[in-house]
Amino acid sequence: MHRLTRAFVRPLVLLIGFVVPALAQPAAGWLRSPLPFSAQVLLSHNGAMWAAGGQESIAESTDNGQHWQIRHTNPDGALLLSFGFVDEKFGYAAGTGGSVLLTADGGITWIARQTASETIFEAAFGDAQHGIIRARSTLLSTTDGGATWKPVSAANDPNWSQKFPYTPYLVARDGLHLMARVTEDEFSGGEFLVTTDGGTTWTAVSVPNGAGDGTLMIAANQYWSVGHEVVDKDKPGGGHAVPMAIVSSDGVRWEHRSVNYEVCHWHGCGGCTAQGCFGGRTSFVPFSLIPDKAVSATDSLARFPAHTLSREWARNGNSLCLLTYGAVECTALTPVTWLNTEEDSPEWEAASFPPLHLLARRGPDESIERALPSGLRCIRCDLRGTFFSQKDDSGPVQVQFSFRAGLSGRVEQVKIAREVPDDVAAQLQQQLNSWLFEPRIQKGKPVETPVVLRGTVFVMNPQKPPRGPRH
Repeated sequence: MHRLTRAFVRPLVLLIGFVVPALAQPAAGWLRSPLPFSAQVLLSHNGAMWAAGGQESIAESTDNGQHWQIRHTNPDGALLLSFGFVDEKFGYAAGTGGSVLLTADGGITWIARQTASETIFEAAFGDAQHGIIRARSTLLSTTDGGATWKPVSAANDPNWSQKFPYTPYLVARDGLHLMARVTEDEFSGGEFLVTTDGGTTWTAVSVPNGAGDGTLMIAANQYWSVGHEVVDKDKPGGGHAVPMAIVSSDGVRWEHRSVNYEVCHWHGCGGCTAQGCFGGRTSFVPFSLIPDKAVSATDSLARFPAHTLSREWARNGNSLCLLTYGAVECTALTPVTWLNTEEDSPEWEAASFPPLHLLARRGPDESIERALPSGLRCIRCDLRGTFFSQKDDSGPVQVQFSFRAGLSGRVEQVKIAREVPDDVAAQLQQQLNSWLFEPRIQKGKPVETPVVLRGTVFVMNPQKPPRGPRH
């Protein structure tokens, strides 16, 4: 995932005069699946594709995304943000509203357990009794199937939440081994919070060098994190970042693994899960090949859709489905024996969550939450500070836009002011369509919320140097 330059968005103003850049359509070879709700999580389980999202909906597809069967829904229910299965029978889902949904029959029926009064952004269970959730202001674990929850407290670092309020990943290897990745922000170093007794006690372990921006996952019954490391620091011109991975059986001792450059090249592997990673917009890399030295037979596929990619995807046999802007798109894999992703850089949706305890970030705020109407809260609403243009001079430029936060929390009806260059407006449109909010509740039901924002971003045109502020 690419890093987002931080930008501060100024208070609300009234806008006039808008253009709406067209959304990109699915690339050739991709089929958009007919889901009746806005999906936020996609996974493969027990020979089927599963999706969860708006209206507390969970759906299953046994034909690789062509048709879906609703397994659970509630028209006035939560927006599900976390979803997973531990084995063939037990699974869990959580989101806004503070409830955790549990299934003991493979997803056919679901029951709700109230755990918190606020949104649950992430959840992970090791078995039906042991789990961990990350809510807006706390990190909680359970040892009795969700009947009771207690705050996670690391014995060797009781003040971890003051130093590392951001929690991007939760994983569970089994009922005894669970882990949380905590950090100052999404890209810096931090700690792993590790338990080996199902959550009764926790230990803080410093994140190894190079794992600061990596994905945390379970693969082959081990903890894995895929990130970057800097090499050739002693050579003329300084060092450069290359892909790398670390692996651990206990979360304390980590082993370094190199990642083949030809597979991920300088851009790194993106969108990693236990099933694999993506190298650029054209190639899927099975996770088992990441530590290998040779580029042996792997998988390729039709070119990804042109719009921003999500980290949410799933593979079932020879079919691969990708989740973008709440829609599921699927394609068929085609085997190849060589990959070249050097000129094929992917971009991934941000997955930013508000920090624990709502601590103030250091430096400029990268979220637009402070400028939102009262009662509307971000799940993902970062704004990149720099945009490239072939049509405008370089320099700061006023950005004005409006949209509607829909019933599912997704952005609808985006409008951007005419003074923004068309190519910058298209990039803004791409970012805004990836934003997500906690659905605003009135009288127990979600309601739509209009939003009008104004701020400043920096336009970069290599052919036209900066000429000072423009208004």
